Amino acid sequence: MTIGDRVKRARKHAGLNQRDLAKAIGITQPSLSELERGESRSSAYLIQIATVCGIDATWLATGQGEMLNRPRADEIELHETEVVDGDEPLRSDEIELPCFYEVEFSAGDGSTQVVENHGHTMRFPLSKLAKRGVSPENAACATASGTSMEPTIADGSPIAIDKGTRYIIDGKIYALDHGGMLRIKRLYKMPLGRVRLVSDNSDEYPEEIHSLMGPDAPKIIGRVFWWEVFD
Repeated sequence: MTIGDRVKRARKHAGLNQRDLAKAIGITQPSLSELERGESRSSAYLIQIATVCGIDATWLATGQGEMLNRPRADEIELHETEVVDGDEPLRSDEIELPCFYEVEFSAGDGSTQVVENHGHTMRFPLSKLAKRGVSPENAACATASGTSMEPTIADGSPIAIDKGTRYIIDGKIYALDHGGMLRIKRLYKMPLGRVRLVSDNSDEYPEEIHSLMGPDAPKIIGRVFWWEVFD
């Protein structure tokens, strides 16, 4: 099986056409078509293709191993993480990620806004970013608040966000700035520029449908590619 064959198989596994996959990874549809036909052997976008399609990057590049050998980005994975409050030096294999927070406006009327890096950072292993094809400059973190995504993401769990992935992959989890509220939901595309916001705790938090247009539309901060799990 050639690289082109594997790219085509990965794309079909993800349920994407050439146009959508090409847009997601930042190339033209003819360029992707050439790669699938074997007319181009460029490997510059293989990590992005693997990330978008949810398959193993090593398999895509070399054919070794299994297509779904690595954990999917929406599966639960337990790690050791640490919110950095002190001055302890970073290890060589760590990075400090800026954090998103929901804070009150200075006017004191109860309104909130979502801001990034409000004086706190989180340590995160560089190897975890590389495994998921996330560029360090696109990575950030936040803390889940509330029970809407339980049992998948518990109240108070730290999460990591890829700000470079703002296109919607149906069923994946995203961080949103919605009217100044930091929200975490599974997203599903709908016609006419609308989107479904789905909570895993659907008994208490019914599904919502919103337009992606206009000043009141939810703004996608990025895809949630990791979260901590508490016992």
